Formats: sequence, structure tokens, C-alpha cells
Amino acid sequence: MKIAEIEISNLAKNTCWDFGNKILYNLCQDYPSHNKDDIILTKVLFIGRIYAAAVERRKNKNDDPIINDNFYIDNVIPAFINSNIDNNLKKLKGKQLSTNNILEILKVHNELVKILTKITELNKRSFASKYLHFHLPNLFFIYDSRAVQAMRKFTSKIPIELQYILQEKGIDKEYAKFFCKSFDLKTRIETTHKSRITTRQLDNLLMETANNIAMTKAELKANHNQLA
Repeated sequence: MKIAEIEISNLAKNTCWDFGNKILYNLCQDYPSHNKDDIILTKVLFIGRIYAAAVERRKNKNDDPIINDNFYIDNVIPAFINSNIDNNLKKLKGKQLSTNNILEILKVHNELVKILTKITELNKRSFASKYLHFHLPNLFFIYDSRAVQAMRKFTSKIPIELQYILQEKGIDKEYAKFFCKSFDLKTRIETTHKSRITTRQLDNLLMETANNIAMTKAELKANHNQLA
């Protein structure tokens, strides 16, 4: 898809998801810290389950005698309380997304991924991106397989000035690649249409594109079945 063909006005339109997202944004804005069990539990559960990235999904779960409720109380909550997430969020709060702080943002994401990997034995880059996004929506792009698939339609590349980042330590390279491509796409849209867009609006574009891809595949499959 060409950048010029994007209907920039559509990105700012209200969707049926906005009300639920607003609740999550307000939750994380009103209770940003990670020092109370009930608040941590609520934020992790709400964001993880609503965004199909639940933390209780873990390696060898069938062999794990710990049920989900106890897993959150005994493993997830202590992991967040004993982490450095609050200091990391405070350092980023108030900053605007730019080439100067992308590496710092990626390191914060990776630190949360490492914490979650220790207790789940799985990579939780998708959950980490979504969780951090609701705390600092202007800085974190939402990552998942559908967004990655949709990104390919825009032939976004990692800008030359950001390619050094992939050689740095302390980052999740898969998220770093997606992040840099998202930054590139966001920048190109804003330059072409001379209008600023948010990370949420970029996510809306990617989700709409992913839905269109899925519909096209479904139509092709239906046509194939009719001809068979």
C-alpha cells in the first residue's frame, strides 16, 4: 500500500474499541506504580486477557501444578514488585518519541520481557509492548503477529540512522525491528500527509490492514472451494 493512498482522516475516527482502551489508559495513568498486589494483578490481567496476550500462558503449563490464580499471586505479582519497572517508566515519562530515545525505550521493553521469561519460560514481547503502551502510549508501539504481517504491506524499512540499534545489547531484536519500522512508517505518513498521528492511530491502521488481509484470504479460499 502506498503512503499517499492512506486516508489520514480515517485514522482519527472513533472505533468501537475506544471506550475499552480508554479504561485501560486511565487505569495505568491513575495507578502507574507497581507496589500494590491488587493494582498489579488488575493491570496485568486486564491488559493481557483483553489483548490476547495473557501472562498465564507459559511453557509446560500442563505439567505445572500451579493454577492460574496462584501463578499470578505467587509469581507474577512478586516479579513486578521486585522489578525496576517503576524507575524505568519514570525515566521515560514526559519524553517525546524521537531517534534520540528509541534505544532507551527498547531497553525498558526488553527488561520487562526478561522478567516475564523467567517466570513463564516463554518470550512475552507482545504482552510487554502492550503493557508498556498503556502506561506510556506515546512511546511504545503495540507488537503482535497481526501487526507484523500488516507492516509488510507498507514496505517499511529500518532507517539507516537506526540500523545501529540492532547491534546493541539489552534489546529484544524482533521487537526492535518492528519498532524501528513502525517509527519509519509513522514518520513517512506524517511527512506525506503533513499531519501528526499517534501510536494508537498507527496500530488502528495496522489492524485494519490485517483485517483486510484476512478477508482477502477468506474470499480466495471460498472461491477456490467453489471451483474445486
